Amino acid sequence: MAASSADRIGALPDEALLNVLSFLPAREAVRTSLLAQRWRYLWRSTPRLRIDQRDGFETIAAMNDFVNRLLLFRDHSSALEECQFDVETYFTDDCKHVDLWIRQALCCQVHSLRFQGLMKLHLDSVSLKGCFLDFSSCPVLEDLKMTSCVLDTFEISSNSLKQLSIIESDFDSTTHARIFVPSLVSLEIADYWGLSPLLESMPALVTAFIRIGETCEDYNIIDDDSDDSVVLLRGLSDAANLELTAKDDKTCIFRRDLRCCPIFSKLKTLVLNEWCMDAYISSLIHFLQHSPILEKLTLQLAERTNCTVDIESSYILRNQCFASEHLKIVEVKCYENDERMREVIKVFSSCGVPPERISVQHWNFPSSSFSFEQKESHRSTVD
Repeated sequence: MAASSADRIGALPDEALLNVLSFLPAREAVRTSLLAQRWRYLWRSTPRLRIDQRDGFETIAAMNDFVNRLLLFRDHSSALEECQFDVETYFTDDCKHVDLWIRQALCCQVHSLRFQGLMKLHLDSVSLKGCFLDFSSCPVLEDLKMTSCVLDTFEISSNSLKQLSIIESDFDSTTHARIFVPSLVSLEIADYWGLSPLLESMPALVTAFIRIGETCEDYNIIDDDSDDSVVLLRGLSDAANLELTAKDDKTCIFRRDLRCCPIFSKLKTLVLNEWCMDAYISSLIHFLQHSPILEKLTLQLAERTNCTVDIESSYILRNQCFASEHLKIVEVKCYENDERMREVIKVFSSCGVPPERISVQHWNFPSSSFSFEQKESHRSTVD
């Protein structure tokens, strides 16, 4: 009777058997290759894979060898509809394994990739499209870092993310990719290609660092003064610590966003560089007028220049002077003999910031790292 039943199961078409295998954990599906000759290679074509760490794998490293072989020997001519990883114990050193799994799954043309239990994910030089940047399938993911990745999508979303870092990556889309991460606490976006991402509201945001490089393409956008045209600043309006720098003046979308500038009601620490030193320093003054409780301002003037600020004309822009009662220190970082330094000090003094709150730090060369993490170097006070 048992043999007869086995024969009837073995007589089913491949499609039916593959569907059965899809309901098994991947390790059990592979073990069916021992049942009979008919089953030997079926596991290589199953349309859905579920790899569970609890299926005999004590660590991610122990699970890694099985996953690598599973995806390496898979029949790539067979469609992979879904690949799910159930992770129980995860450490920082395991990031390299997960990164490789994602690469291999993408090589298998997976349609849906899911991670259960994954809290941290670092991706390097991976091309991601569409649904792969919807991290709702990673419900406990809190830390996501993408370096040198191609992001071909209209939206990056996650309800659980607390830390997001996108470095030297390509927003490969004809429109601004929306970033929807309402639980985010820390944001870092730097030196990207393509159009700047459109940042949605982040009410829990504490610290944000945005550095626009020469490869940003926002200078091609037609000017638009509507509220809907604000790309970066509205999403950053709840931050307490904010650093906004740009390497190339022509690509500076910050000034464009300032036309419909939100109120930065929680902002206490602000770092800006040359982009705010436009004619009459209007961008700087406008930003300060929208930061009512700002306590510390740092200006990084890295480029050597002999241009000066027209103080008399700047009075026109200050018919409502920015609030200075909370501003405890204005720190100017520049090269020695930068003529803009004393002009800026005059502007602040005219707005009620006394000279003792203004300090100057000279550097030999500017740092490209996150300023909130830099150690204080030698500082001299300007009389």
